[in-house]
Order: sequence, then structure tokens, then C-alpha cells
Amino acid sequence: MDIWDLIAITGTSATVLGVFLTFYALINNRILRRESQATREILDRIDRGQQEARREMAEALKRIAELIVAEGERTRIAISGK
Repeated sequence: MDIWDLIAITGTSATVLGVFLTFYALINNRILRRESQATREILDRIDRGQQEARREMAEALKRIAELIVAEGERTRIAISGK
């Protein structure tokens, strides 16, 4: 086997490896796109859940504040009524 045969085999091997890597990259790209979409959907659901929880917490705090004010008024009336 002379030098030209080695160069030909090396070139052929490099070409086959390049084709393999190209197909691997294409397949990997599709998989990553699907996973990225699934991750975005999960993050969107988490964000919607957090927004809903914040809204519910704000309503609960507002109701607690109203109860505190009402209790304060009852206390003032009870103190001034004695």
C-alpha cells in the first residue's frame, strides 16, 4: 500500500464521517426542537399557575385586610362604649 492509497482511504473515511455527523446533527436538531417546545409549554403552564396563585393571594390579603379593619372598628366601638 503506497502513500496514495493511504490518502484515498483517509479521504474516504473523512467523507463518510462527515456524512454521518451531518445526519446525526440533523436528527439531533429535530429532537432538540421538540424538547425545546415541550420545555416552553411547561414553563408557560408554570407561569400561568404562578400568576393565578398571585391573584388568589392578593384577593386573600385584601379580605384579611378588610377583616382586620372591621375588627379594629369593633374594638374602637367596644372601648368607647364602656
